[in-house]
Amino acid sequence: MKIGVDLDGTISRLGLYNPSLRLPGWLFFLLFPLVVLISPNKKRIEKLRELKNKGDEIIVISARPAWVAGLTESWLKFHKVPFDKLFCVGFGKGTKQRKLEVIKKEGVGWFFDDDKRLVEFFNQNSIKTTTNFD
Repeated sequence: MKIGVDLDGTISRLGLYNPSLRLPGWLFFLLFPLVVLISPNKKRIEKLRELKNKGDEIIVISARPAWVAGLTESWLKFHKVPFDKLFCVGFGKGTKQRKLEVIKKEGVGWFFDDDKRLVEFFNQNSIKTTTNFD
């Protein structure tokens, strides 16, 4: 099965994305060094390893801007986060829809996200989604 998972606030301990806020891109640029220093949630990394060992494909779908995809991939590898694909769809207006497009295009069977509003949106769009990652 293909498993989709959000990054900030779900895999990492810090979430900077809030769909109700419209933050300027330069603010993310200033905050990104902090995000890089944050270590991932070890319990959730173990859960991802279990899923990967069962043969599931792990797809990370983040609201981070595309220009940080390389650095984000390096962060995931440095912390030994199991994943097969990474999509950085960007934040701001339309983020929910862009994540939904990737989920549908990739054929994700389950999606995990810490944001209850996104979970509700995805469930309304026939995507099995939960905040209960553990």
